[in-house]
Amino acid sequence: MKPNIHKDKRAWWLSHEAFLTLQELAHQQGLQTAAFLEVISRELALQQLSEEQRGRIKAEAERIAAERETSLS
Repeated sequence: MKPNIHKDKRAWWLSHEAFLTLQELAHQQGLQTAAFLEVISRELALQQLSEEQRGRIKAEAERIAAERETSLS
C-alpha cells in the first residue's frame, strides 16, 4: 500500500484516513492526538532504538526547543 504522506520541513501531512485513525486510537485511550503520538513514539523508541540513538534524538529535540524559545523572546 502506497503511503499518502507529504513532508514539509519538520511537519508531516497525513492522509485524512491516517489522521482519523490516530485520532480514534487516542480517543479510545482518553488522550489528545498529540499526546497519543508522544506515547507511542516513546514506546517504539524504547523497543527499536539504541540508547545512543535515543540520546541523540533527545539532544536534538532540546536544541530545537531552545532555538524556538530564543527566537520567541
